[in-house]
Amino acid sequence: MLLCSVLGRLAVRSWLLLPLLFLGSAGWVAALLSLLLQQHPALDQDLDLSAPLLFGFAAALAAVSAGHVRWRARWQRSVLRFAYPLLMVGCALAADGLRVPLLAALVVGPVSVALLATMLVRAYHDHAECSHA
Repeated sequence: MLLCSVLGRLAVRSWLLLPLLFLGSAGWVAALLSLLLQQHPALDQDLDLSAPLLFGFAAALAAVSAGHVRWRARWQRSVLRFAYPLLMVGCALAADGLRVPLLAALVVGPVSVALLATMLVRAYHDHAECSHA
């Protein structure tokens, strides 16, 4: 019996995109909440985001999902697996806040959510094929 992860196996490219898509999706949610909660919303304003919080979650996502990647080369497993989450931690420590134009977050966010959903559906199908084998 094969032991498969809940996500299935991720390609290296998908794993590299996963934290970035999370950042875009989280920015979109924050932009929508900003529009809904303000009395006089304007699309030309900036959105203030917590860089340590967002990049910290992105680093955790990269570190946790690194065990579910189909690594193509040994150097990827030994270098990328640890360097990419550490790069995200470095961003979390280096930046105190992140100012993003609200309109940019509203445009990039739905694309990030769509790509993230597509990636998760594909990973789920990989898991379903793996569990039937």
